[in-house]
Amino acid sequence: MNLRLGKRLTAVADEVDGKRLADVGCDHGKVSVACLLAGKVERVIACDISSKSLQKAVDLAKEYQVKGIEFRAGDGLQVIKDGEVDCVVIAGMGGNEIMSILSHIPQGIKRLVLSPHRNAIELRAFLSGKGVYIAKDYVVKDGAKFYDVIVAEVNSGKDCNLDRRQLLLGKNAKGGDFDEYIQRIKQKYGMLAQKNVDSEQVKLYREMLRLAEQI
Repeated sequence: MNLRLGKRLTAVADEVDGKRLADVGCDHGKVSVACLLAGKVERVIACDISSKSLQKAVDLAKEYQVKGIEFRAGDGLQVIKDGEVDCVVIAGMGGNEIMSILSHIPQGIKRLVLSPHRNAIELRAFLSGKGVYIAKDYVVKDGAKFYDVIVAEVNSGKDCNLDRRQLLLGKNAKGGDFDEYIQRIKQKYGMLAQKNVDSEQVKLYREMLRLAEQI
């Protein structure tokens, strides 16, 4: 029995790699259940700060009769102990919230799969500054919206520095849904430019478009 996911969550689930997964802010628990059904992981700890939201994940797990899933109500990674998981998914929240959650990363975690719905640039800078290596970073269009999917490695020993293009556009800034994403940025920039708006957002869009032309 398969669980159908949208394009964003499919991309997130596809990037999961490890034996033990923590799905932080799991909400309905779709990624948790899908990864267990696909045999991508052996065990999942589904976490959410909201007990009400966590119950949705409990109900979904029962519906699909998955084994190896545990549910914990609590704030971010605070409910995860050292050595319990090796992969973490955090999707469906802002970059600032993700940064707060990742301020302390329990030992044993090797892989992070992150999908912020805003503040991706700040999140990239945070990961780089924390010595977390961004292995993949690309855009996915789901419905009418665009989402960043960032796959990062903890304690990899690799160079974690990002150049300006990687910081603003992601490491994998080409192909897939990226071209359409840049067209969306161009439309937003044009609308603001017509209104003679000269804000930090306009300057950011202008720089993003300039860097995209160099790819």
